[in-house]
Formats: sequence, C-alpha cells, structure tokens
Amino acid sequence: MNIACGYTIPITLFGIPPSPTDHLKGMEIVGQAGFKAIELEFYDELIDAHRRDLKQMQAILGRYGMTVPSIMAVEEKMFSLDRSLKEKAIQDFDSITDLVAELGAPLVSICGYMPPEIRPEGTELYVGGPPTAVSVSDDFSWPGFWANAVDIVGRCAAIAQRKGLTLIIETRANDVFGSTDAIMNLIRETGADNMGVILDVAHVHAGKEYLALVIPKLSGLIKLVHLSDNDGSQAHHYAPGKGTIDFQAVIRSLKLAGFDGTVVIDISGADNILEEAVKARAYFQALIDGVRI
Repeated sequence: MNIACGYTIPITLFGIPPSPTDHLKGMEIVGQAGFKAIELEFYDELIDAHRRDLKQMQAILGRYGMTVPSIMAVEEKMFSLDRSLKEKAIQDFDSITDLVAELGAPLVSICGYMPPEIRPEGTELYVGGPPTAVSVSDDFSWPGFWANAVDIVGRCAAIAQRKGLTLIIETRANDVFGSTDAIMNLIRETGADNMGVILDVAHVHAGKEYLALVIPKLSGLIKLVHLSDNDGSQAHHYAPGKGTIDFQAVIRSLKLAGFDGTVVIDISGADNILEEAVKARAYFQALIDGVRI
C-alpha cells in the first residue's frame, strides 16, 4: 500500500475552497513534508483557474516526485433535480475529468452532496463535511431523486470511462448515499464496470457500520482508502489514536481483501495539521509494514 496526503490538510490550512494560489501553496507544503502522493480536489467554480494552473501543478509534482492517485470533483449541485443545474454539473464534470487525465490520476471521485432540494439544517463537523441534519419539502420524492441520481452517476461513469478513468464514490455518513449498501446499489443500478468506492473509515465508523464487515463486503470495489479516527459518535476526522478505530484490524482486513492501493491521511481541523499528518504517515507505514496475514 502507498500513503498519500489528503486534501483535508490544505483545506484545514487555507479554508474551503482554497484559493488557486493556496491550492498550489498547499501542494508545495505537502511535497516539502516528504509525501510522495497527494489527493487533490477540483471545484466546479474554479475550473478555469485549475486549467490555467495545470502546468504549475505538474511542475510541483515533478519537483517533489509526487503522484496524484485521485482527484475529487467537487460539485455540490450535481444531484439536483433541476435540469439546468444537472446538465451544468455534468458539463463541469466533463471538464474536470479532462484535467484529472492530464495530471495522470487514475481515479476521479465524487460525493453524495446534498442538492438544493435537500436543505441542510445542522452544522458541519469539519470544513467540507456533510450536515448533521436536513429537511425536505412536502412533495419531495425519494424514488424520483434516486432515479435522477442513477442517471447522473451513470453518465459520469461513461465520461470517465472515455478518458480511461475509474469513477469512485466516497462512503460518507450523512450524505445522500449515507451507507455502504446505498452506494453498492447505486453502482449496481448504473451498470458501469469502471466504478468503485473510497472507503472512508471514519465515516463508516460514525455511520455505525462494522468495518470488519464492510471491508470484505466492499472488497473489490475499494479503490482508495481515507484514514482518520473518531469515537463512533460523529464523523470527526481525528489523528489516529484519538478515537476508537482499530487501525491494525483495518489494515489487516484490507490486506485480506486484496487491497494494495493508496491509503490517504484524511485528518482535519488540528491546529498543527501538517505535523499531525506526518506523524500519521509514520504510524500507518509501520502498520502496513508490520501487519501480516
């Protein structure tokens, strides 16, 4: 397994979304910290800036010998039932995947962000995280919403496939696809064969799902893993050891499932976030090297 620095580190340092300048600065900081891989996020409202800065991103990656295992396409209105918003989101996804392919990332990821039809009522636990409560209008139809989501994800998978990319969905508690079963059903109903999941262990733990069962259940669908800790009550993204997740068991289960891809340091919110990320890298590297099956 390889270890990458998550985009939660630049977000913690600079806010969300980081400005184009801070995006580049964040990549530099991660490279200077000795990481050899970094997960990135591209935002629909910043596509022109991302395209303009692409060569600078490539230069930073080359300078530090870093690779990009995955890039998140951040489109908060993607799952809207409004046709104009939906079509704009798909066009933006097409543009973002062009950039993903040019940076050499094999994976493009999405989240089940709450669209305008689902109104956040609670607070975010961390910057960029899902809300803790929502409300919907009286005429909200889940079957209609689900059918729309299947259509959107299927179209995005087709766009990704044309560019040699795998589309992955993050397992996030309190997203519109807030369980691993929901994501598995979504993937199955699209019928796409270039799809998988980001296993976010902190979200799965907070969603009251057993990691010991989820990992073999998802098995071959796991294309990337987000690693952070919490006590299972809420989807906080703490450094390892500050919650109750048994990471030795997680790494062992991943190895038994045949996963040999990238794990991402996905901690958030700490004042000394970069120092915590470096410490977490050493902790997880020791587990990866030491756990035997």
